[in-house]
Amino acid sequence: MKRVAIAAGLLLLMLDSALAATDCEAYEEAYATAKYRMEEIGGSSYRERYDLVNDLIDAAIVYLAYCKEQISLDEQYQIRQVIKKGDRKRRAYFRGAVREYHVLYGIRPNVSEIYQDGSGENGGGSPSKERSAPQSPPRFPPVQQPMMPPVEH
Repeated sequence: MKRVAIAAGLLLLMLDSALAATDCEAYEEAYATAKYRMEEIGGSSYRERYDLVNDLIDAAIVYLAYCKEQISLDEQYQIRQVIKKGDRKRRAYFRGAVREYHVLYGIRPNVSEIYQDGSGENGGGSPSKERSAPQSPPRFPPVQQPMMPPVEH
């Protein structure tokens, strides 16, 4: 009876390690594919590059998280470096992607809000010294405000 329990325990341990190995192979494959797509295919626009670098970072993090015990320390270091470099690229690609989306959807960046009392975004009564005039016209025309009734005590 004791032998059967030990054999069953060993069998479960072997199955668990085999499943972990196949999972790690799948994660490694996903990481290698994302790395290949980022390096070889690249992207023709900032939006595509942003998506590719996000996929690479996600695949690297998952691979590192789930397969840390099976990966050597030098390979772990290399994966962390890929994540760091990818993050720097992602920041630059994000800025470019935002500009591309602005062009696609006709959004004008740097729109200045001008309020009815003549003040701008900085909250002061006069425009800032850096910008004497707004870069674009106000979004809404001035609207006459109704008079408030007097307060009775």
